[in-house]
Amino acid sequence: MNKQKLRELIGNLPKESGFKKKMRFHQSWWRTFVLGEKQGQWPKSKDPQKRIGSTIMAGKDSGKNFLTDNSFETVRITLEERKEFQAGIMEEDRLYNNLLSSQPLCFNFFGELKLDLDFALRVIKCFFPDITRVNQVWFEFAPRANHTSDNSAFDIALEVERKDQTGLIGLECKFTDKFSPDETDKAEYKNIFDKSGVFKNKYKTYIVSRFNQLFRNQLMAEAMVQEGDYDFVYTGLVCHDGDNNGNKIGKEFASLLELEQEFQIITYREYVSQVQQLPLTWEQREWTMLLWARYCSTNLSDKI
Repeated sequence: MNKQKLRELIGNLPKESGFKKKMRFHQSWWRTFVLGEKQGQWPKSKDPQKRIGSTIMAGKDSGKNFLTDNSFETVRITLEERKEFQAGIMEEDRLYNNLLSSQPLCFNFFGELKLDLDFALRVIKCFFPDITRVNQVWFEFAPRANHTSDNSAFDIALEVERKDQTGLIGLECKFTDKFSPDETDKAEYKNIFDKSGVFKNKYKTYIVSRFNQLFRNQLMAEAMVQEGDYDFVYTGLVCHDGDNNGNKIGKEFASLLELEQEFQIITYREYVSQVQQLPLTWEQREWTMLLWARYCSTNLSDKI
């Protein structure tokens, strides 16, 4: 195949560098050679005719942004649940059509868990071994009582049990997107902070843009314990092992907490590796291989 034809198939790509460039190309390769789909609309452009290689069209009908039927079904269930109570933000075009978005990634990694809570327990015990039961799995979760008075939400949350205690595991999922650059500060934040014993440093350490998003998630967790919603809340970050910036910020933030083991950094590689060591059905094992191929194995597209 000549280079010009290959470029046409891969589609339009913006000028980028580093990790994001590599992952956008890999998702464009996935769209072309795995999904067999034409490139979709450029999300940041107001021109409906402008296309980019890392999106598809009509993903709501095809479900092709999701690796399994279970992941796609979990999206449907989640959107139905959100009619009763909405937290965080779910943009349907991004969810269905953007291959580089962390939102469909979250469903691809954790959608299987929502439909099989016994399996969810086996998976989550790989990272939080003291958990004894999983009661529920939610996406874009925040408590109904908005303790932080903002739009903070966990990308994935699991209501769990630890012996006779009920708790929550709330995780932030990142792909190529950076942490929010905002330096949000509210009186509610300081009030929760002052009541908590988990933070090692002074308040001003955490509200800087570098840590602000993880800090707001941690405040949400602390508030749920303070208000009696749960006996305990664990938090964490799910990110690509090649995302050096995300991993670095996550480790720095964990070092600023008194109980570092309660904030877990789970890389894609670690997640896939741990799950693959569990006793799996063939369908579950195939799902882990698809996760590896789409999100980890850029060597599949490197030569192109």
